[in-house]
Amino acid sequence: MANTFEQEVYRNRTRDFEFKIYEADGTTGVAIQTTDVVRCKLGRLGGGTPDLDLRSGAATANGSTVTITQTTAPATGLVRMAQGDTNLLPVGAYRAELMLVDDSETAPADAVKVFSTGVIHVIDQLGGGVGLV
Repeated sequence: MANTFEQEVYRNRTRDFEFKIYEADGTTGVAIQTTDVVRCKLGRLGGGTPDLDLRSGAATANGSTVTITQTTAPATGLVRMAQGDTNLLPVGAYRAELMLVDDSETAPADAVKVFSTGVIHVIDQLGGGVGLV
């Protein structure tokens, strides 16, 4: 079920990226239930505690979230890393996991299924004005 990705995220900038959920063959789309949860965990390479832990249906205080946009196969969604959260991340490489918490799974209950893994490079933002004027 896992595919890989690599993304760049600038500190103090909002970054959105889309995802699609496929079986391990990479071509068979996965449908999900409205009670399922998609999570995105971001942590330093070699670290165990995530620096950013996002889940569908619950935004962080800074507005980062995971949004499911389609539940039919292939299920799709959007990860939003809001600038208030990216500003808290030190520059460097991070390990990322996108996973489905399958509410309908019974053995084990609420099975966690990783469908995408990757590396996110957090880069310092450029200086100067960034407002509307």
